[in-house]
Amino acid sequence: MPDHPHTSSQAAPRLDLYAPIHKALRAWMFDTLQRVGRTDGHDARTFEQTLSCVASLLAICESHIRHEQAFLHPLLEQARHDAAKEADGAHLDHAREIAHLRQRVDSLKQAAPAVRHAALTQLYRELALFVAENLTHMHWEETVHNETLWACYTDAQLMQTHDALVQSIAPQEMAETLRHMLPALAPCERLGMLSDMRAKMPAGAFEGVLALIHEALNVHDAAALLQGLGLPPALPAVCLPAQG
Repeated sequence: MPDHPHTSSQAAPRLDLYAPIHKALRAWMFDTLQRVGRTDGHDARTFEQTLSCVASLLAICESHIRHEQAFLHPLLEQARHDAAKEADGAHLDHAREIAHLRQRVDSLKQAAPAVRHAALTQLYRELALFVAENLTHMHWEETVHNETLWACYTDAQLMQTHDALVQSIAPQEMAETLRHMLPALAPCERLGMLSDMRAKMPAGAFEGVLALIHEALNVHDAAALLQGLGLPPALPAVCLPAQG
């Protein structure tokens, strides 16, 4: 029989270590794939920017694999033998696909303008398959892995792992990730994440996070987030017409 319609809403939500970064990765992947699809190989500046975006996506996917292998998979294996086995195999496949896509990008950098369109089309198709596989993989982690983690660990224990993982991320990578994560999250998720960061980060470091808000969010969402944090809206500067 189906669950009572109020059952899930009455239960306190568990800490989801996968949801925020996966939302960021999905948005990042979709944006990059669309960019490859609309790139004109004869426009040198746009062409180079697109290849740089693909390289950045591949780097963050590679880093994400390392983070999960180092911090989440040990938790899963401690909870249940071979709980991370399927994901381990998927990560190996993803690493090979990342290496292949990097080779594709490197060869594109050397391609003459006349052949770039065909090469971009090939990159677009292969990147689309990589994205599709990752969507399936992330769903597996968010359902099967979370079921194991929630059954075997408290939210306090999971938060310890979360904090250790976050502290291992270099500032530059963190900033780039937040640029994609902030607009991908629901407002309540943004507020919860930044409230937690403010409580745990040095004031100077958190000021750097706040500086990203207007860069990553539209004016309405930025103002709502700052209001939720109890901070002044700090609207972006507006250029006023010169007075005659």
